[in-house]
Amino acid sequence: MKTVYVPPRQPTGGKNSVIDISKKARQKLRARRYAEAKELFRTGLDMEPENPYLLSGMGDACRETEDFAEAERCYQALLELDEKNLFALRGLGDVYKKLNRHQDAIKLWERYLALRPQDKHVMTRIADSCKVLALFERAEQAYQQILKIAPSDRFALTGLADLLHRMGQDAEAIATYEKVLKFDENELHILTIIGKLCWRVSDFEKAETYFRRALAVDPQNPYALYGLGNCYRWYRDYEKAIEIWEKILACSEGTQTLHTRMGDAFFNLNRLAEAEVSYRKALDFGHDAFAMAGLVCLLSVRRELVRAGHYFNLLIEQAHNPVDQFDTLIKRFIRSSQTEDMLVLLNHLLDTGQVAEPLLQVIKNQLNQSI
Repeated sequence: MKTVYVPPRQPTGGKNSVIDISKKARQKLRARRYAEAKELFRTGLDMEPENPYLLSGMGDACRETEDFAEAERCYQALLELDEKNLFALRGLGDVYKKLNRHQDAIKLWERYLALRPQDKHVMTRIADSCKVLALFERAEQAYQQILKIAPSDRFALTGLADLLHRMGQDAEAIATYEKVLKFDENELHILTIIGKLCWRVSDFEKAETYFRRALAVDPQNPYALYGLGNCYRWYRDYEKAIEIWEKILACSEGTQTLHTRMGDAFFNLNRLAEAEVSYRKALDFGHDAFAMAGLVCLLSVRRELVRAGHYFNLLIEQAHNPVDQFDTLIKRFIRSSQTEDMLVLLNHLLDTGQVAEPLLQVIKNQLNQSI
C-alpha cells in the first residue's frame, strides 16, 4: 500500500493557491528562514499532500534544521510517487550521511548518478562516505573520476589529499595538498599539514619553509611552532628549538609530547635542572615512556642512582614488552654518549636486586658487551 506523507495539521490561514504558497516557501528556504518556510510548506501539503515540489521543499527545510525523521518521511513519500526523483535521492542521501548511515546514503547517490552521471557534487559525497567507511580504494577511484571531469575541483582535491594522507602515501598527499594550496596560498590548515608531511618524509628544509609560511599567517599557531621547533631539533640546534617551543607555553600549558621534547633538548644542552622540570611536566599528563626514560638517564648522569632505579622500575612496569623498553633505554644512553653512566646504573640495579627476572640476563649480557 502506498505511503502518503501527511504533515501535522496547521491552519491554512488564507486563500493563496498552492503554487503561490510553494513559491513563497521556496523564497523563505533560499533566505534560510527555515521556520517560516516549513509553515508554508505545511500549509501547502494540507491542501495537496502528494505535491512533489512541496514534499521536496519540506524535506530540504527539515534536513537543514536537523529534523531528520521528518525529512526522511518527506523524501520517502516523494520517492514512492517517483522513484527517480533527483531531489529526493540526493536529499535523502544527505540525511543518511548526517545520521552516519553511509552505506544507505551511497546506494541512493548511486541511483542519482545513474540518472545524472556527471554531477561532481554527488560524486564527491560518495567519495567522502567511502572514505569514512575505510573503502579507500573505492574512494580514491571516485575522487579521480571527479578530477577527470573537473581537474581543479577544490573539494575533490582536498578529499583526495586527506585520503592519501590516511593511506600513508605521504609524497602523493603533499603533491595533492599543494594543488589545494593554489586556491589560497595562505590557508593555515593546509600549510601546517604539508609541513608535517614533509617532516614525515624527512624533507626538513621544505617542512621548515611551510611552517614558516604558516607562522607568517598566524605567528602564534601552536602546530606550526611545534613543527618548526622539531626542524631545529633535527638540526641539533636545541637552543633555537627551545626558544620556539617556549612561545607555545607562553599561550598554553602545552602537550605531553612538547614537554618531553623540551626535556630532551635541555638534557642535550646539559641543562639538567630544566630538563627535569620538563620531564616532570610531561608526566603530569600521565605515564609517558619517553619522559620516564629521560628521567632515568638524567638521574643516572647525576649519580642519583636510587631515584634512577625507582623510575627505571616504573618504566619497566608500564611496558608492554619490558625487553624492548629496556633496549630503547640503552639506545638512548648510547645516543647521548652516556655509556659510563649507563653501566653505573645497571651495576647498581644488579647490586641492589631491583631487576625483574625477565631482564636479569638481558642486563648481564649488556654489561658483558660493554666491558
